[in-house]
Amino acid sequence: MNTSRRRFLRAIPALALLLGGAPVRAAARETVINRFSVAGFQYYQGREVLPSLRPGETLRLVAEPGNPHDGFAVEIYRGESKLGYVPRSDNRHISRLLRDGVRLTCRVEDTGTGESPWNALRVNVSLPGGNPP
Repeated sequence: MNTSRRRFLRAIPALALLLGGAPVRAAARETVINRFSVAGFQYYQGREVLPSLRPGETLRLVAEPGNPHDGFAVEIYRGESKLGYVPRSDNRHISRLLRDGVRLTCRVEDTGTGESPWNALRVNVSLPGGNPP
């Protein structure tokens, strides 16, 4: 019998039901698609917010297609405080995904409080839920 791994993994919840157990749910995973230092951090409210930022904290990404300097600009916010931008080298695919309605998660990875302003805040951007079957 030639059973693929994917087919086997899909059958596990059904096996649990046949054996009288509760259905097995796959753990929610995130697929990290980018890691970077926030661009322009020193020019926005980042310095005021930096001492209270914690690793793992979720930030908000907002596509800014009307930006006069970069049509793929993506802003990064904590609440109403603008922290900066996704670097230009990483923003095209993130901007396109956001404009297509894809839900992305941006999390604080590290706060280098002793670092230069260019490296003071590192974040990662991920696709929630992992890869589809």
